[in-house]
Amino acid sequence: MTEVPPPDWAALFQKHRGAMYGVAARTLRGAGRAVDPADVVMMAMESLMKKPPTGVKNWEALMVETTKRRALDVLKSAAVQRTSASELEDHDGASPATLEDDVLDAITLREKVALLDDRHRHVAWEYIAKGRPREEVAAGLGVSPARISQMATKALKELKEALEKEGVKP
Repeated sequence: MTEVPPPDWAALFQKHRGAMYGVAARTLRGAGRAVDPADVVMMAMESLMKKPPTGVKNWEALMVETTKRRALDVLKSAAVQRTSASELEDHDGASPATLEDDVLDAITLREKVALLDDRHRHVAWEYIAKGRPREEVAAGLGVSPARISQMATKALKELKEALEKEGVKP
């Protein structure tokens, strides 16, 4: 068998870096973490370069998805330094009162998500929040990808209605 040469990482990075930085910034925004999107992009590139994928048809999609997953990993990681409210105020202008409001909103949303049945909650988390492909989520639940779209629409509608009943604007 002939060995496939590694991709030209520099050219791929130059071509798709804007999309990678964009998804990193959107994923990390508002999370209250002192993480630079550039760090997440570099983590994504490092993971791709350590084990180069084969048979890639859309490099941009792969690189953007890898970046998004690294950003989500950073957000979930216990290694991310927790910052105090006063440090956040100095860092991004958020006051402790604003942070308290954000926490209360998150608690309200979490309570509303608990109203969903297990399957719809799973779809809301995996497909909507984490951005996993419909096909993967569908395979895990034993339903069609089209059904995942229907379930996601229903879950979002139920969450919106529950939040509106509480007077929270989604």
